[in-house]
Amino acid sequence: MAYPVVMPETGYGLAEKAILSERLLSSSTLPDVLARPAVVTAAVEPASAKLHRVAIRKRGAEISVEIQTTVALPLPFLKSIKDIAALLTLPPGWNSYSAKPIARQNAMRAIGLVWDLLQPGIPAPMVVPRVRGGIQIEWHTEAGDIEIYIDSPDQISFFAEHVQSGESIEAPLAGHEEVLGAWVQRISGK
Repeated sequence: MAYPVVMPETGYGLAEKAILSERLLSSSTLPDVLARPAVVTAAVEPASAKLHRVAIRKRGAEISVEIQTTVALPLPFLKSIKDIAALLTLPPGWNSYSAKPIARQNAMRAIGLVWDLLQPGIPAPMVVPRVRGGIQIEWHTEAGDIEIYIDSPDQISFFAEHVQSGESIEAPLAGHEEVLGAWVQRISGK
């Protein structure tokens, strides 16, 4: 069964407001369109937590995100979906130069990665556009910082730093998935 979930308006910083202010998602009567306020359609089934399908469709200025999973979607994940979908509305040259629009496959990979990393009690990350069509996922806490760079679904790297110890790591995601997961837990205090 699918349940629509309505998200409240998200507050952005000044830089994000300047980028997003010209091309905000428009409201729609379609139940699966991610708009302001956002509506995300999720198929919820009883079983273990798996993300079965992510589909992103663009119809003009409207972005539709469909998530099929075996569990109810946690609020930090829903916020991340909304933020990622908002990046898909950025036009070519969104940075006043020659920035590329955000690639749909990068958005789908970002959604899957956030799903894999978010555990109960871990806050939603910040989501930032990259000028070559990629997405950057960030956590900045008192304990440390993590930045994940998605330049293509196969070209993902990350940087993590712990504030107290000064320890840091910079690595490609491939082969270091568990290391990144441990860092997310570590800087979130889990």
